[in-house]
Amino acid sequence: MAYEARREGIDFWGCDINPIATLIARTKSGTFDEARLDEYFAGIRAKVLRASAKVDLPMSAVERLNYWYSDEQFRKLAQLLNAINYAVPVRSRYRSFFHCAFSNILKATSRWLTKSIKPQVDPHKKSVDPWATFITQFDMMRSAFKQSSAVGTSDVRILTENFLKLDNAPGDIDLLITSPPYVTSYEYADLHQLSSLWLGYASDYRDLRNGSIGSAQHDLDFNREIKRLNGVGSQIVFGLFDQDKAIARAAANYFLDMQAVARRCHKLLRKNGLALFVIGNTEYKGVRIDNAAHLAE
Repeated sequence: MAYEARREGIDFWGCDINPIATLIARTKSGTFDEARLDEYFAGIRAKVLRASAKVDLPMSAVERLNYWYSDEQFRKLAQLLNAINYAVPVRSRYRSFFHCAFSNILKATSRWLTKSIKPQVDPHKKSVDPWATFITQFDMMRSAFKQSSAVGTSDVRILTENFLKLDNAPGDIDLLITSPPYVTSYEYADLHQLSSLWLGYASDYRDLRNGSIGSAQHDLDFNREIKRLNGVGSQIVFGLFDQDKAIARAAANYFLDMQAVARRCHKLLRKNGLALFVIGNTEYKGVRIDNAAHLAE
């Protein structure tokens, strides 16, 4: 969305609690000089085989990463990341470009089951070379930016923050677009754990669940908070309670978070502004979970 806004010359403000999501958004909506990209890539290429395989990461992060990578793959990825950090200046937006490219190869070079939306090891997955995979990723991204027309002068701001706790959000938005998670869906932080750990955003990937919309990590005083649910939310939660109490609590968490989101979104819109929520309905053990009806109410 940030990319499309910049291409159309529209000012954009975005917010996400997930640092990997904001890294990708900033990169995709950024502008990069082709010659400078090639210069930095040449520097990475010259350094990668001689780079150190030591990582400046907490032991808890290393232990988790060792679960997903063989010793050889871990070593090669560590060398690649160190080469990137050596060749590209810390405060340069080009480092974000190469970190994004690095992030995009992490599942392919791991034991993560291809196309799985949940963390799952594939014991039969064939190993691929990190450097060759990185070259392919770089070439694809370089080509995409070369063809991109997102070179406008619009103001694009993307924050890594908890939307519900943000103090300095704009209050004059014309169009607000969001695609929130659905109740009983997977933990988004878990899907980005490889990138979060490698890039130093967390020492324990589970920490990134804190504050996420509808996360099962929320503490909930069920008997007290249930009274704040709207009619649709209450009906669904009580329908789930007889099937699975833990899922019912998770649903209550989600619906309460989404009610807070709706109120906050309304405050950010200018008069006659529009909000678009991309949301769908789900089902659990025969109980229809009408996320859209709850949000509409």
